[in-house]
Amino acid sequence: MKIYFSVVFSLLTLTAWSQQDSAAKNLPFKNATYQRHMTIATVSLGFIDFYRQYYSVPKGFEKNNTSGYSLVYGKLEYGLSNTVSLAATFGYDAFTYNFSQLYTGYNGIIKRNQTDHLRAFSGGVTAFYHLGRVIQSKRLDPFIGIGVSLNNIRHSAYPQGDSTMIKSEHKTTPYLKAGARYYISSKFSLFGDAGYDQQSIFSIGASCRLFSKEGTK
Repeated sequence: MKIYFSVVFSLLTLTAWSQQDSAAKNLPFKNATYQRHMTIATVSLGFIDFYRQYYSVPKGFEKNNTSGYSLVYGKLEYGLSNTVSLAATFGYDAFTYNFSQLYTGYNGIIKRNQTDHLRAFSGGVTAFYHLGRVIQSKRLDPFIGIGVSLNNIRHSAYPQGDSTMIKSEHKTTPYLKAGARYYISSKFSLFGDAGYDQQSIFSIGASCRLFSKEGTK
């Protein structure tokens, strides 16, 4: 839970600081949107978690509540051209799934509470096409992305048959999302995207422009 609050606090602090910095110095708005040779770091939180939504238990078990962290994304992106960028993407998902194992006793059904700690790490490569020439805006950087992710998923007590087991699996999943950045200063922007990567439906966060070889406009 500390990781979750740290990320949220960092995003809020980053937004407030960048707004204050821009207003105080009254800087001209330069390099507001995407350009080639830019390096951008992004951190975001994912919502409508695929693994939580589709967690199922076999016959002989009963589903209970779920608790844990929000899915955290990280992305490091480099501009190959004025319209195309390539990014290394990362994700971490962790939550606790509670369920009951059902037994038949002399006095009826007996429930034995069980807990499965799920941890999912993902890493992949994604190509983004930036739509700044089509949707022209001084502060907006819309994009679509397609790529692939390798997911490592580990269960501490996965319900299987009439018992539980430690289970690890590796899945390769496609990445197909659309989103945008809205620049609140020449370096910092708010980030959001939505689509499919078998982890979350949408995410929101913040981006920071680290380097740009193009200079200012």
